[in-house]
Amino acid sequence: MFCCIEYTAFLWKAKGRHGTHSPFAYWLVDVVGRIKTQKKGSFVQQIKSKKTRLFVTKLSQALTEHQLFVYELPDQKSSKPCICIIGPEQLPNFEQVIQHQFIHPASIFILLEPHAKANQHYWQNLYAAQTFHFTADCYFFGLLSPRPGQAKEHFYLKLG
Repeated sequence: MFCCIEYTAFLWKAKGRHGTHSPFAYWLVDVVGRIKTQKKGSFVQQIKSKKTRLFVTKLSQALTEHQLFVYELPDQKSSKPCICIIGPEQLPNFEQVIQHQFIHPASIFILLEPHAKANQHYWQNLYAAQTFHFTADCYFFGLLSPRPGQAKEHFYLKLG
């Protein structure tokens, strides 16, 4: 029952494409959200949430120049932007790694299940961290990106 109330509260706060004032957030909702997917990649089969699987597939199609890392962190020598999916098991390590590692400014990190009781503490610390200027709560997953040219802001987005 509490999940229903929590999800309803999220929907009340969440914005669609006309409620966002950030060009990057608008692009995520409008362009990525409207991509028609032909096939689902085998890399997303491990993700539980159907909405998260669909969004990751669309995002990887929209950002073909980004490397995709599923349940692993990029190595320190990579100078290319990445899409990195972080599962609940990697959250404790991820919080420590971002403090000591160079992260490409255009990289996007997708945190799975940010509202699970075990993950809420990590999610709150990560979106409060000064490393990430763009953070978005999409209920089933969270988005983090350094985007240093953008003012630090947290969004609630309806993606699908």
